[in-house]
Amino acid sequence: MRFNIFPFISLSVLVISMLAAESPKSVAVTNKPPEVKITTPLEKTGFQWNSLVTYSIDVADPEDGKSEFGEITANEAFLWIAYLPDAAQTQRYLDVVAKVDTAPAQKMTASNCFTCHAASAKLIGPSFDLIARRYEHTPDAVESLAKKVVSGASGTWGAVPMPPHPDLTIEQAKEMVAWILKNNLDPNRSFVVGLEGALRSKEKPQQDSSDWTCVLTATYTDHGAKDAPETTLQGAHSVVLKHNK
Repeated sequence: MRFNIFPFISLSVLVISMLAAESPKSVAVTNKPPEVKITTPLEKTGFQWNSLVTYSIDVADPEDGKSEFGEITANEAFLWIAYLPDAAQTQRYLDVVAKVDTAPAQKMTASNCFTCHAASAKLIGPSFDLIARRYEHTPDAVESLAKKVVSGASGTWGAVPMPPHPDLTIEQAKEMVAWILKNNLDPNRSFVVGLEGALRSKEKPQQDSSDWTCVLTATYTDHGAKDAPETTLQGAHSVVLKHNK
């Protein structure tokens, strides 16, 4: 007696095909870091104390687009400023700044923090360095300030009230406040937000010399690969300015 095995083969192929169609495929998601470049000022440009320094930053990211075409949100680019009394400290500083956690500052761009506040200049609200100095020795500052950020406050820094931020949780606000209090106490460190603009260099230090340098570091954190926002990557570029005594 002969048996036709082909119906069974056909059925097996059909079942395997159906299972393959139903099984989700594991696709590796890749994201390339953004290219960031400070176009102004150039490396080794001279600077003076208490003077304006104009800057511009170019960003190009495979997913987010290019700043030259207006595809990059300006307030998502940061320029970190450091004044070093000895040029020999430059490389050590660059190694450190590359490891600094800027995630809380990036999260602040999603809120309206930088509409009212700057690192060392008064806008609508007080500067971050003034806030850090006022609450430097206040034990519960992070908790109390975070509640004010979420609920809103008035009268602390003048007549202009701070609006509430109901989109933030207390934990998110605490993370931002802790970052502000920790990173805005050093008079030789500051930052500005935006792809272009002007910053004023610090006041002349008591111990002035030609060895001072100003290190500008531009950073931009992309939005991750398509359908995978957790794959964010940061690009950075630094230039070193020399003090003209």
